[in-house]
Amino acid sequence: MENVYLIYVYLFIAFVLSNIPLINSFIKGNARVSKVIHTIGMVVAIANTMIHESCHALMAILTGGQIRGVSLSVDTSGLAETTSKSRIARILVSYAGYTGSSLVAVGLFYLLYLGKYEWIIYFFVLLSAINWLFWVRNLFGFLWLTAFIGMMVFLLYKHYEVLFIHISILLSCMVLVQSIISAFVILKLSVTDRRNAGDATNLAKFTFIPTVFWGVLFFAQSVVAAIYIANEYFA
Repeated sequence: MENVYLIYVYLFIAFVLSNIPLINSFIKGNARVSKVIHTIGMVVAIANTMIHESCHALMAILTGGQIRGVSLSVDTSGLAETTSKSRIARILVSYAGYTGSSLVAVGLFYLLYLGKYEWIIYFFVLLSAINWLFWVRNLFGFLWLTAFIGMMVFLLYKHYEVLFIHISILLSCMVLVQSIISAFVILKLSVTDRRNAGDATNLAKFTFIPTVFWGVLFFAQSVVAAIYIANEYFA
């Protein structure tokens, strides 16, 4: 893989940006730096939230359901409101979010492996445009998508090849790290607060399989995806 050391650097940066409270403890007294790091972390983390909610939405379409709307929030959480025609469809829609994020992470690292940095930018522009045009309904989500698309399109228009490399690697690393961290959070909630464990709670209701099973499954498959990436593209 090209720029493998750069990828290691951005994996570390993605981990840092995904753990803002921890980082704030090391930079006490410098509110400006803390705010900048928090803003950058929020902007790139929402890209993974968009992928997660888009996977719910796409599965709803594939199973004959409808999308009422997608919300993206400043705290990097999200919500896809969908309707489904059957229990199986509801199960597939609920399962698609974390699974989709892990699969997209694998796909993004495959493109990095091929050196197709510009394709990654096009992927995010396309997915963002679909959300902007058809799905996202809340004001913050709309504004974030507008700014994000504008930044990506400007980058493509100016054809800054060096920035293609850095931004595509950062986004890919953020999706991978966020897919693992968010799955771990759901695993923790499935043990400590199973009624508020998001998709794991929904799946437990639809399948009568305990919430913790889905929490373990989501986290396990995110780790498997990371191991696959490491073995296939870093070995």
